[in-house]
This record gives sequence, C-alpha cells and structure tokens, in this order.
Amino acid sequence: MATDYSEKRNFFRMNIECNAEYTINGSGNQKSGKVSDLSGDGISIIADQSVAPGTEVRVLIQPENDVTPPLDVVMEVVRCEAQDADNFLLAGNITRR
Repeated sequence: MATDYSEKRNFFRMNIECNAEYTINGSGNQKSGKVSDLSGDGISIIADQSVAPGTEVRVLIQPENDVTPPLDVVMEVVRCEAQDADNFLLAGNITRR
C-alpha cells in the first residue's frame, strides 16, 4: 500500500464539530465557539471575532459524558480567516495543555 506524503503533519487532523469555550489572551471574557478540527499539536475554532496571529487563546472543551475528561489547552493563533460577516476561523498551535 502506497503512503501519501502530501499531508506532512506530525499528527492526524480530526474534523470534528463540538462546542467550546474560549478566552482571548487571559482577558477573563469567556465566549462560546465551535471546534472545527483537532490534532495532537493544533486546533481550529470558529469564533465570533477576529484575532491577530500570535495571540494566545485558551480553549476548553467539555465532553457530553463523564467518561472523557475535558480538554483545556492554550493555542497560539497562526491564522485567522473570515468565514462570513459574523464568524472567523482561528487556527493555531497548541502551546500548553
């Protein structure tokens, strides 16, 4: 079986859609967003505001059941793309777990 080397990531990216809470740069202002994908070293969320690259964003995902522990990470934004007039895709590297 041939290996596809077009994807050069260190970790497999999972396309998921789940609710998350996020806080920008330690502001204490927690907002709701949606996770769009997740890997071992990166995460993308849909947020309601633009965020400059280099900004730290804390992301908290609370699972719907008690079997899976919550995911609480800090990401450094590397890309911010407008999805429409009210939503932005924030993509970043996980810097703290």
